[in-house]
Amino acid sequence: MTRPRLGFALGAGSARGWAHIGIVRALAERGFVPDVIAGASVGALVGAAAAAGRLDALEQWVCALTQRDVWRLVDTTFRGGGVMTGTRLMEAIAAQVGDAPIESLPIPFGAVATDLYTGEEVWLREGPFMTAVRASSGVPGLFAPTWHAGRWLIDGGVVNPLPVSMCRALGADVVIAVDLSRSVTNVAKRAQEGASPVNATAPAATEEGTAILKKWSGLVDGLVESFRSKRTEPGLLEVMSGSVNIMQDRITRSRLAIDPADLVLRPDLADFQLMDFHRAREAIDIGRKLVEATQDQLDTVGAQLRARA
Repeated sequence: MTRPRLGFALGAGSARGWAHIGIVRALAERGFVPDVIAGASVGALVGAAAAAGRLDALEQWVCALTQRDVWRLVDTTFRGGGVMTGTRLMEAIAAQVGDAPIESLPIPFGAVATDLYTGEEVWLREGPFMTAVRASSGVPGLFAPTWHAGRWLIDGGVVNPLPVSMCRALGADVVIAVDLSRSVTNVAKRAQEGASPVNATAPAATEEGTAILKKWSGLVDGLVESFRSKRTEPGLLEVMSGSVNIMQDRITRSRLAIDPADLVLRPDLADFQLMDFHRAREAIDIGRKLVEATQDQLDTVGAQLRARA
């Protein structure tokens, strides 16, 4: 009999996705090396790097990122269907991990995206893997959609935040999934503890020009404070990311009920915000510690793999 194939399904989750690196590494140290990898959004990025044998390069780069570096990668636009085009970020990533046809990767890999107009779940299995990563990572409202193969594609997390189904389709007999969708209950609890109503009103402007300046200054300040996670009332990006989190959490629950993974790992990343990409080392360590804490469950998965051999 042939050896059963192990698959990793790496979920969507913006900056929380760096935890995937720690999890993949810790699993490999315990003998769990994937035969196939499927990813959505940031899970597609880490999955592609792992499938291409470039996880070391990605980890080294993300751990060196500062908050200032993250800001420099933000190519702001208000005309392309998102706050960012994402071009500068993807070019910086490609400079670290390279690029190659998905068909040539040592480990079979696939990324999930969503057709903006039909809502169709799109599986990307051919062409440059960085093109697939970009198409899979178009967080609605944040990144502009990607034109690919005759359609506009947005984040795969919109329809399949944790692509266990794709992992199975790629040939995995046993699937370890990494779910980054935050518990809405925990987020709400933290918000209730830290938030306070905003009663203050801005003083009226005495001149039209001053009023316009204050309006745009307020918008920029709101964006900045949303990135920095210091506002007490919800900022633009907090509303955006919170809505995406709720959606992905609900969809993930439904998808797992239909097509469960053999093991689901859920790192505790509730304090990570949408753009906390500079906190990579912290997220990686959280992922690694989670694997260390789930040894009993991993033993069960290992027994499944041996039993099917």
